[in-house]
Amino acid sequence: MTKHGFAGTSKLLRLILRLDRIKLTLWLIGLVTIVAITPFSLRAIIDAEAEAEGVPAEQVLAEQAALLETNGASIALQGPPDSLDTYGGRYIFEIGAFTLAIVALMNILLIARHTRAEEESGRAELVRAASVGPWSAITAVSIVAVVTNLILGLGTSVVFIADGQDAARSLLYGSTMTLCGLLFAAFALIWVQVFEYGRAATGMSLAGLAVAFAVRAIGDVRGNWLSLVSPLGWVQATDPFGDIVLWPLAVAVVAIAGAFATAIFLAARRDVGAGLIEQRPGPAAAGTTLGTPLGFAWRLQRSILLWWTIGATFMGAIYGSVISAIDDFVEENEAMRDVLEGLGMTGDALRDGFITVILSMIALIAMAGVIQSLLRPRSEEVADRAEPVLASAISRRTWLSSHLMLTALSAPVFMVAAGLGLSITDALVVGQFTDFGDTIVASLTRVPALWAVGGIGVLLYGWARRFTFGVWAIFAGVAVIFLFGELLRLPDQVLNLSPIRHVTHLPGGDQGWVSIVVLCTIAAGAAIGGVLLFERRDISAA
Repeated sequence: MTKHGFAGTSKLLRLILRLDRIKLTLWLIGLVTIVAITPFSLRAIIDAEAEAEGVPAEQVLAEQAALLETNGASIALQGPPDSLDTYGGRYIFEIGAFTLAIVALMNILLIARHTRAEEESGRAELVRAASVGPWSAITAVSIVAVVTNLILGLGTSVVFIADGQDAARSLLYGSTMTLCGLLFAAFALIWVQVFEYGRAATGMSLAGLAVAFAVRAIGDVRGNWLSLVSPLGWVQATDPFGDIVLWPLAVAVVAIAGAFATAIFLAARRDVGAGLIEQRPGPAAAGTTLGTPLGFAWRLQRSILLWWTIGATFMGAIYGSVISAIDDFVEENEAMRDVLEGLGMTGDALRDGFITVILSMIALIAMAGVIQSLLRPRSEEVADRAEPVLASAISRRTWLSSHLMLTALSAPVFMVAAGLGLSITDALVVGQFTDFGDTIVASLTRVPALWAVGGIGVLLYGWARRFTFGVWAIFAGVAVIFLFGELLRLPDQVLNLSPIRHVTHLPGGDQGWVSIVVLCTIAAGAAIGGVLLFERRDISAA
């Protein structure tokens, strides 16, 4: 008997909520907290500066707006400089495109976790053997995504209303947060129908997010139509606290509805556990490199490392293409030159500052790639594939060290790729290489920061498998300090906990080698400790 297409949806909905009650709660609390601390911190900074100068706070806000409107690095990271002379517009700018990217990430992981990952593990087939319809899983996770993003949007609106902002405009901004999350949830639903494996589906979703972020950055820095090609650009173009523009939200709603419908259509035309793209058969005989631990580790990790390298190159190339816009703006704007000279800066200093911020941001993103490589041994252990390998003549130390060697090499590869992409595209735009060697050196000086976080991750994994994901908490802390540390006026003791803060080498500048030595020592010591602990723990224990 044919089952109803949506049979069992309510049961699957309750199951997802039961499984993700802690994860989603933490995501929502973290995101709403980021939104909530922005008005509090920004008002404190503006009021303090206004009191020191003996002028109204609104005047300080307007003066800062004039500077931010010409700051290419801030615009690339945070979005269009709309309505910065209003508190609401400034809040949105400070919350920025990076926060929207985090919202998108939450939705991508949610979709992948309850669709493709379930099929890959075989649990989805067991569920489908019961009275569950073919579209129930997609519908259930979609409902969870809708509810989650509505709560996030409402929480954001409440924060703005509590700050004294106009209720209607605050609700409009909350709606943009909701639509941003649903856009990337819908796109992720399509990718999980296309690919057979969760890593590929998640990877393509993240690649789409990276492209959207980069395209938006170029459009915003250059002030042209290109930002409207990006889904992130759609939600940011609304300008809730300025001249409201509603058509981008209408485009977003249509895109969400179309993507959800497409995902359901595709799901009905593939087998459970399969993707629309068939996996090609492997070779009849294994290569010689698979007979070595390092070769086998490379076979398992090569796709991850390749795509992260391509992504780092792409990010560098995108931002490299807009460096000349900073030079052109300063050259053509006499008032801006006067402002920079008053601050003791020249056009070259502004350019170097832009490159420094971009390389640090790419280092933060690359840190996620290093962590993903680091977690591969844990995935093998959880899937019970590590135990048969370790039952052979391969020692635990050799097995884990083979993976860690690739993880360690990934950090310089990612950063050099980013530096090359940035320098080459900049050279293509301006017609010559500018500070090529210094840019590559500046890229490499950020590598110890990535190693330090990776080493701590190894220590956590060696201690106990269940502690490994604590490295993501460390990554989140580093991200918050990097993105919001100055805005929150965190004390130096807290700011110094971020390893990226200690390796912000400028092209043509000096880098303190003590910081690099300390970070490398932390990385090596933690990694060695993790390997030793791994040799002594029970790999079958969580």
